[in-house]
Amino acid sequence: MNTIELYKELPKTNCAACGQKTCMAFALAVIKGSAELDTCPHLNKKQLDKLSGSVVKLDITEAMFNKLKEETGRLDLRKAAAAVGAAVTDKGIVIRCLGRDFTVKYDGSVEAAGTVSLWIKILLLIYIKTGDVSELTNDWLTNDWVSFDRLKMGIVKISAFKKECELPLTEMFIRDYEAAASAIIALGAVEAAGQPSNAAWEIDLLPKIPILILYWRGDDEFPPEIKVLFDSTADRYLDIESLVFLLRELTITLSEHSALTI
Repeated sequence: MNTIELYKELPKTNCAACGQKTCMAFALAVIKGSAELDTCPHLNKKQLDKLSGSVVKLDITEAMFNKLKEETGRLDLRKAAAAVGAAVTDKGIVIRCLGRDFTVKYDGSVEAAGTVSLWIKILLLIYIKTGDVSELTNDWLTNDWVSFDRLKMGIVKISAFKKECELPLTEMFIRDYEAAASAIIALGAVEAAGQPSNAAWEIDLLPKIPILILYWRGDDEFPPEIKVLFDSTADRYLDIESLVFLLRELTITLSEHSALTI
């Protein structure tokens, strides 16, 4: 059971009694291993027993972050900033991710306004580490949009990508198109003209990782569908596992911005 699947089983009251701001945040915390199911006061024993047997916590540990932090601290972040599209400041480098600015300090620590999850910290440090060793020139953007399965090793994770990313996004747009469209624009997306879909948006999830979101409203013959395309260089900045996580985080962020249930 992943974050989205667990979220669907929660009451969606966003009461914050569990210590998290929203039920989506609680689901993510449980999957990460930083929260326990029984801290939700709305789940009865039968529900807890059912969910406890289905939840598989992700093996993301503080030790992994500390290792990445140590490795990042040895990098020349000022030099790496150009490779990953970050701005240099006195404290470190600033990277915009999912509509928020994060500062990666010269010692490898990560901070931002509000709470920063361990997932995001790890993702940003992987992005910096990978981008720093990239052989790409400054003309990194190819304008060659490709599907997830065309990225390096993407075919291995295509089923997970569709299930955890494209399908939840599709459900969100079906439920309330206007709210979902407004939420993605609030994160910095711009409408993309000339696409084969009914609607399309381009958004930079990270400075060097733009995506193109295509939405077909569906008709009597075909159901509604979201298709996410990447610039062909995306796998040079994040591995496939990290790209799945990044899109999963986009889905969660959109649901929180638009108050949509998935």
